[in-house]
Amino acid sequence: MSVAGFFKDLLVLTLSQIISLFAGIFIFGLLIHFLSHFMFNSLGRAFGPAGTYLVAWLGTPIHELGHVIFCIIFGHKITKVELFSPDPQSGTLGYVNHEWKKSNPWQVLGNFFIGIGPIIVGSLALLGLFYLLAPNGSRAWDSIIAGANQLGGDKTVAGYLAVLKDSFLVFVKAVFTVANISSWQFWVFCYLAICVASNIRLSLADMKNSMSGLGCLVIPFIIVNIIALLSGIGSERYFPFTASTLSVMYSLFILALFLTAGGFIITYLISAIVVKLWRGKILNPF
Repeated sequence: MSVAGFFKDLLVLTLSQIISLFAGIFIFGLLIHFLSHFMFNSLGRAFGPAGTYLVAWLGTPIHELGHVIFCIIFGHKITKVELFSPDPQSGTLGYVNHEWKKSNPWQVLGNFFIGIGPIIVGSLALLGLFYLLAPNGSRAWDSIIAGANQLGGDKTVAGYLAVLKDSFLVFVKAVFTVANISSWQFWVFCYLAICVASNIRLSLADMKNSMSGLGCLVIPFIIVNIIALLSGIGSERYFPFTASTLSVMYSLFILALFLTAGGFIITYLISAIVVKLWRGKILNPF
């Protein structure tokens, strides 16, 4: 194999693995982030800081815990934590200050997961609420997992959309029934889910922190692939990871996406009505 051919195979192999493993997580995570951001905007513009506090009291601590947990996992030194400390002047609701050694690849890699921690932990919190309080939650979750397993066979945009459509229909039929809507647990679940979902969004600082660790995420793939190619193991046989490997994580993000979208619709409708009645304007959530 020529040098050019070697590097071509290395590039193709590494990119295919990263895309297969993380494309869905990136897509779902981005959608969850924007819906959460629009939800928070709607509440803030309709009710001011008091409106955001109605959901931030629970959502913000979970958001910050998402940072804290991954700080601990990756050995970062936490210097200060404020799980919920609203500052009307800066708009800050909470924060985590941490330090790491730039010479330590493990700690640098941790920046990626620390940055996206609120999406992962927030999605897990939504799953917990869904299981504990939502009627028929376990049945809907099993159906979503079955749909997410299909992602391994079709990683095209059409494939993702088809799985989302099928999972959404199952989710709606299982959860939004007359019996469920008349149950108090359902409405408690809706409120708590909105609290969590509205704070899954990432700040600019979170995104910047994640990008600083992205390089270290790619390096292990490159090293292992170099060894595989030099040892003669074909790229078609090595690292046979597909999106189905992370089907549980995809299922989690699909559920979080549905709950965040539902929370956005509910909060926007309420906020839009308030803004229209009080100010005679149409609420812009963007």
